[in-house]
Amino acid sequence: MDKKDCLTVNQLTRYIKRKFDFDPYLQKNLWIVGKLTNFKQRARHQYFSLKDDDAPEDQQAVIDAVMFGSDWEKVDFTPENGMEVILGGKVTVYERNGRYQFYVNRMLPVGVSAAQLAFQETYKKLKASGVFSHAQNPRPLNRFPKRIAIVTSNDGAVKHDMITRIRNNNPLAQVVFYPAQVQGERAAEDLARQIQRAGINGTFDTLIVARGGGSEEDLMPFNSEIVARAVAASLIPVISGVGHETDTTICDLAADYRAQVPGLAAEMATQLHLLDILTELQRARTQMANTIQNQLQQAQQQLQVLTSSYVFSQPARLYEGEQQHVDQLTEKLQQSMQWRLSQTSHDWQRLLDSLLLNAPANRLQQNRQQLTQLQQAMVHAMDKQLLSAGDRFKNLLSQLDSLSPLKVMARGYSYVTKEDNKVVASTSQLQPDEQVALHFSDGTAEAVIKKINKR
Repeated sequence: MDKKDCLTVNQLTRYIKRKFDFDPYLQKNLWIVGKLTNFKQRARHQYFSLKDDDAPEDQQAVIDAVMFGSDWEKVDFTPENGMEVILGGKVTVYERNGRYQFYVNRMLPVGVSAAQLAFQETYKKLKASGVFSHAQNPRPLNRFPKRIAIVTSNDGAVKHDMITRIRNNNPLAQVVFYPAQVQGERAAEDLARQIQRAGINGTFDTLIVARGGGSEEDLMPFNSEIVARAVAASLIPVISGVGHETDTTICDLAADYRAQVPGLAAEMATQLHLLDILTELQRARTQMANTIQNQLQQAQQQLQVLTSSYVFSQPARLYEGEQQHVDQLTEKLQQSMQWRLSQTSHDWQRLLDSLLLNAPANRLQQNRQQLTQLQQAMVHAMDKQLLSAGDRFKNLLSQLDSLSPLKVMARGYSYVTKEDNKVVASTSQLQPDEQVALHFSDGTAEAVIKKINKR
């Protein structure tokens, strides 16, 4: 046979995997039971095996299983090797080694019924969506309800027991029944529909959802999602009285209040008995009349004491002290007015003196005197400056005269110039037989250089 006519291992494994993945029975929420083996708890994902517990030792089938971390976090017990468990999940093939595995998304110990499993599933889903918020923060019940709606079966002792209890507690309350199926396949839808009808009515103070005791399967409608959401959506407070004292349904958890039995739900809705209220009103009426009578007697006694006091016999005594206080205030007011008048007069005189001092004529005279003084001071300063400047001028003339070249030449000195009138300052500027001019203080003389002697 040619190699091209054969499947590779990968192709065969992929084909088998597709068969598993497209099998509706293997991919739906499949449940299997068996004993745990090769289980060793890991940090995140769990890998183990499950084998038949009832089959003979040599015929026990084993299947590999894997449970990822997100699903493992939901397991609320500690699995151990040899423990019989129920696993929920799907079957597929792991291509790398070609082995089929059970991918687990739920793990329960053996002994959990299908009804309990459904209860747990529904509870977790509804809790995550906030359906049980009313139970955590229940709405207050009307202490004097006028109309009470009851959703329960139209047959049975529950209905009559609730009517009797409500009539005994509050015969004025009107009771309206919304009959519904309380067990069977269509019971959940019927219960939800009647709960919605009672809530939409808008004239009820309280809504009771009730049913007598029954088996776990009989109470399943009250564990359904549709009933729980209908209870949570009710616009009026809901009392749930379903089953026996030991039974707890999802309907109980979604309601505002839970009664252990239906009869207690009726008691809770009419928590105040009418006869007790009337008795309490009569007692309060008598107590109020006695209190008013006692207060009247005390008021009469106080009135008698007041009318016999000396104030009413001598009314003038009432305002003697006030009259004395008025006299003191009047005297104090007069003194204050006199002081203010004197202070005002003093301020007026001070302002008048200031005005006269700053009158234009006075200010003009002062300015004239100041101008005369400034003119005299200026003339004096100018004379002083002229004398000082003359002295300095004479000193400078004397210094200039002493430094004049003519003065030096008068003492026998002279200077030599050449034909270009340049002053000869050194012998290096002269040549033999060169004509020069000798300058004296009283004139000049012509000369010829005969010989140059350098130092």
